[in-house]
Amino acid sequence: MRNLLGKRSAYKWLLLFFGIAVAFCCVFLIWKKIPRQRIQDTIYADIDRDGDDEKIVLLWKKGRFGKHRPFWIKEDEDTYSQHIFIYDVLEDGSEQQKWFASDIGREVVRMKIIGKNADTLLLEDTEGNNTLWRWGSWGLKNVENEVEFIAFGDNIIHKEIMNYAGAVKKGSYDFLYEPYSKEISEADIAAFGAETVLVDKESAVSGYPNFGSPLEVGEALEKAGFDIAVCGNNHALDKGISGIDVTTSFYNNNGIITVGVQNSRDKEYVPYETIAKNGLKFALFSYTYGTNGKDASSQYPYAVHYLPVSEKEKERAAEDIKRARSEADFVIVFAHWGNEYEKEVSKEQRKAAEFFAGAGADVIIGSHPHVVQKTDIIECSDGRKTIVFYSLGNFRAYQGHSEETKTGGEAVIVFEHCYEGAGIKSYELREIDAFAEGIPD
Repeated sequence: MRNLLGKRSAYKWLLLFFGIAVAFCCVFLIWKKIPRQRIQDTIYADIDRDGDDEKIVLLWKKGRFGKHRPFWIKEDEDTYSQHIFIYDVLEDGSEQQKWFASDIGREVVRMKIIGKNADTLLLEDTEGNNTLWRWGSWGLKNVENEVEFIAFGDNIIHKEIMNYAGAVKKGSYDFLYEPYSKEISEADIAAFGAETVLVDKESAVSGYPNFGSPLEVGEALEKAGFDIAVCGNNHALDKGISGIDVTTSFYNNNGIITVGVQNSRDKEYVPYETIAKNGLKFALFSYTYGTNGKDASSQYPYAVHYLPVSEKEKERAAEDIKRARSEADFVIVFAHWGNEYEKEVSKEQRKAAEFFAGAGADVIIGSHPHVVQKTDIIECSDGRKTIVFYSLGNFRAYQGHSEETKTGGEAVIVFEHCYEGAGIKSYELREIDAFAEGIPD
């Protein structure tokens, strides 16, 4: 009996050992079969633009690499890191791995598909940074996510500048913009205030009070790399409709967008222009408080865009801005306003800024005082925030009223794609030397 009980006990221990062994083998086999991955998010989109949706998977897995790794990496890490897998979805519903990204290098919180053709992947990390990825010849490639938009104040070609250019620079005005060539070329979009119109006849060239700048000024601005000429200002009609026609024709023919004035050939009102860069679109408005008593509206009603004053004008402007918001990611309003040589923002400026902000402007950039005024934020009733640069002062000029007129401002705004759509990443006002260098003071 004792021998029988001993055999049964040994048999039970043998069964227990065998069961543990089988369980261990099953766990090992399952572990070998299932990749050590933890899926965080999945999206279906035609990321490679081949007409069929792919499966895009954001996941965590052990090891930074796949089956293959760089020859200098002898052993992969045994810790989790984030990766992107892309699979082709076959007709029978099965999946075939198409592409795999090694360790992303940042901790991504979420992802989404954006773009006009829904072919761009946006990743947002834990620090709120956003990156864009598009399919290249093989795999995803990082593409530019930001747009740096810079704007300078009034470009005023005084007689002293013209005399110096003719006598010393052989008629070239390149010297005016060379000090800023690097930042203009590095910016995605660059704008300047075209305070003086261009003329194509030597007899029409003149300085203050009725400005007419030679075409060589326009050539220098085009060479410097500007994208936008802001022409809505009080000197827009200094040379009548002819000055506007020459100015708009020259800039538009040389790839520079003009805003604030319209050519006499235009048969309808064009309240704004648009420009796009890196997948972001901007609607550009330009208004002036007046044109020094000159008026061409009876014959050319669209020649100059004036700041809205009456309720009817404000309704029209608000409708224009609303339409622009539906077409573009951002609305930028250039306003020629305020009191000359006064650093304090006027009541009229504040009221106009509040109107444009409430109508939907994201950024307002002011000029005319010839001195730099403060930068402010207007908090709108719908939760938006509008950045206002009340006055950038002068850009290039020979205006010696005071040291303050010799100092200008450069508005620098960085726009970006973000998870919510598009936003302003940063902004600043940089001080510049606005006095034309090289000319005897």
